[in-house]
Amino acid sequence: MASFADVERVEPDLADRVRAILSSTTNAVLGTIRRDGSPRLSGADPYFHDGQLRIWSMPRARKGQDLRRDPRVALHSIPWDSRQLRDGAANVGAADAKVNGTAALSTDAGDLTAFRAWLKSERGFEPPENWDLFTIDIDALTVVSADGGHLVVDRWSTTHGRQTTRRT
Repeated sequence: MASFADVERVEPDLADRVRAILSSTTNAVLGTIRRDGSPRLSGADPYFHDGQLRIWSMPRARKGQDLRRDPRVALHSIPWDSRQLRDGAANVGAADAKVNGTAALSTDAGDLTAFRAWLKSERGFEPPENWDLFTIDIDALTVVSADGGHLVVDRWSTTHGRQTTRRT
């Protein structure tokens, strides 16, 4: 497992692309695992705070309940053909970002307070009371892009390092 800051240290250009793509829109698609083992897809707002990739969940939201029970998670950017850029965000072009890992529930009062203050200053709102903050520990991240008629898959994982493949 790696923090986002860990990935930035070993693969800064790939981490920068993932951050740019995930930050270009307000939200992303979060995959969690339901109680019965089936997948659940939910909207989630990814945030990069204090060297970590984080999401938060409303009180009693299903995605938060899923992550408390089974921390495995997949996060996918809004696909490039459907992407509506957030105000002020740079156009990141024809590329998607994916992150796989596990979500750890933050229970540290100082961490929660710091994130709440950062979110208020960064986005102008605060989470409600009894919210859940999760830090995503990264197993792998991927950028899929189009280049000259090829599909380019640029992937880094904790087990295999960085691999880039081009598909026609």
